[in-house]
Amino acid sequence: MPFLFLRSPVLKIKISFFTCLFTFLVIFSFFPLFAESGEELLSAILSKMGSLESIRANISINGTSGLLSYKSPHNLYLKLSDGRIISANGRFLWFYNPSRAIAGKQDLKGSTGGLRGLLSGYESLTATGKTLRLQSDRKSYEEIVVSVTPDNILKSIRLKNKGGSDFYEISLSGVQTNIGLPASIFNFHPPSSAQIVENPLNQRE
Repeated sequence: MPFLFLRSPVLKIKISFFTCLFTFLVIFSFFPLFAESGEELLSAILSKMGSLESIRANISINGTSGLLSYKSPHNLYLKLSDGRIISANGRFLWFYNPSRAIAGKQDLKGSTGGLRGLLSGYESLTATGKTLRLQSDRKSYEEIVVSVTPDNILKSIRLKNKGGSDFYEISLSGVQTNIGLPASIFNFHPPSSAQIVENPLNQRE
């Protein structure tokens, strides 16, 4: 009889299952689980990247490839395929361009750079999954888009200059973390034939 069929335990289980599934989908559509705000994602990124003792990764900057080495807190060595080098040991930051035989030497005393300095002070922060968009009319880069892995390690960063269409696109691949990196690789010495320019970042046009 129909009413006996409706009392079937199997049918009750199926009805209960689909009722729960429907309820979950409705709730999920209005309140996505585990969604992060822009502020929360920024905090998670800075916390993760700040916790890493060292990083080695393949890097691409606007299509030019290279190898990046970093050791906490202020040691950096980046060599691009065209021979350009950026190196820092906490005291000095070097920019070397072999095609022009010029080496810029920047005193880092009192500087507060790094990823935290780059991403601070933005009024608008929007998170979409693991992509963070930062926007400000007052910053040199009016927009920065940061993409990270599920565990908040940097994958790419796009920086758009204020008032223009120019941008830098930086991406990382083959990332290795917390590996042994000798301090000697961060102590850059330009060739004796290179012209040295002191504190180029302090100069104004």
